[in-house]
Amino acid sequence: MKQNLVFAARLSPIILRPNMKIMKKKLPLKKISSIIEITEASFEASKPKSSLTHDGGGVIGLAMSSSLIEITQASFEAKKSSAVTHDGGGGLSNSSSWVKSRLLGRGAYGSVYLAKSKTDETERAIKTAELSRATSLMDEARILIRLNSPYVVRCYDAEIVREENQYNLVLEYCSGKTIADLIEDNHGELLESEVKLFARDILSGLNYIHDRGIVHCDIKPDNLLLCPISLRFRANGYLAKIGDFGLAMEKGSMEYGDGYGHKRGTTRYMSPELMSHGMVDFGADVWAFGCSVLEMLSGEIVWGEHGDLCFDDWANIIGHSDLMPRQPVWLSTQAKDFLSKCLERDVYKRWSAHSLANHPFAAL
Repeated sequence: MKQNLVFAARLSPIILRPNMKIMKKKLPLKKISSIIEITEASFEASKPKSSLTHDGGGVIGLAMSSSLIEITQASFEAKKSSAVTHDGGGGLSNSSSWVKSRLLGRGAYGSVYLAKSKTDETERAIKTAELSRATSLMDEARILIRLNSPYVVRCYDAEIVREENQYNLVLEYCSGKTIADLIEDNHGELLESEVKLFARDILSGLNYIHDRGIVHCDIKPDNLLLCPISLRFRANGYLAKIGDFGLAMEKGSMEYGDGYGHKRGTTRYMSPELMSHGMVDFGADVWAFGCSVLEMLSGEIVWGEHGDLCFDDWANIIGHSDLMPRQPVWLSTQAKDFLSKCLERDVYKRWSAHSLANHPFAAL
């Protein structure tokens, strides 16, 4: 049965290693998995019976076994009343503060549930994983705790639940659909006037995170959530928000890869410089944003004219050719010019999110 993916983050990343070819069946507009770089350290951390150690005003050691989490009294007292800490950890408790109900999605690193608070019936999306596999969620929490924007899905809390051996990330629940859902339900392109509104929202979110030195690394329609708002403020009744920071990176932590094996994101939305040189920067988000806007305007998956290809072929097309994603002939001159600024192959000539926000297509 099809799950309505209206939560803050999609799970199920694909692990891609150099020279690995991945063949897929025909892809619908949504359900496109991500590629995440897995380092030796994170691989070791994800093994059963591993120990997780992180800093946050002290060191917490979680000695994992099949049925027991050994936590010292000192570390428990240090963490039991905290919310999300700057190391991505959360408050320690014997049981969760949330009652999970409907499953919203499931992936390789955990599941996302709709949940209600035990105290006030507040609804949230709970992204949860076993502690031995929670490194990725903790990394996501480290970034999300710094963010507070109406255009970014909010992280409210994190908790380590001893009796369930779980790490829970408490996220804003967007009861609307993703932009990918909206395109699919519309059976084609969205109205240009509607795309302009969503583009403005997403650019506001990108400007916010880029100003704070964060690259999302996986902008795509599946990760752009729609939250209902009053029709008095928005004709279509939705505000677009950026979700799923599972692959996000901070500018200071970025490295240039070897030009082939160190890439993160979703293949069809990867930028030319990322494909060719492993270069991760704000421009990669802008390229992926341009691909997402093109999908909204055309109703077709980006690069769909090439069908399903292995990663090597995508790398050649996106990173080592002069080809561009196909655009519908009916687009307005203004929309075409806007896309040309987003989908500029030369990253040094590509417009920034700040500049694009002042383009006539997205400007108020």
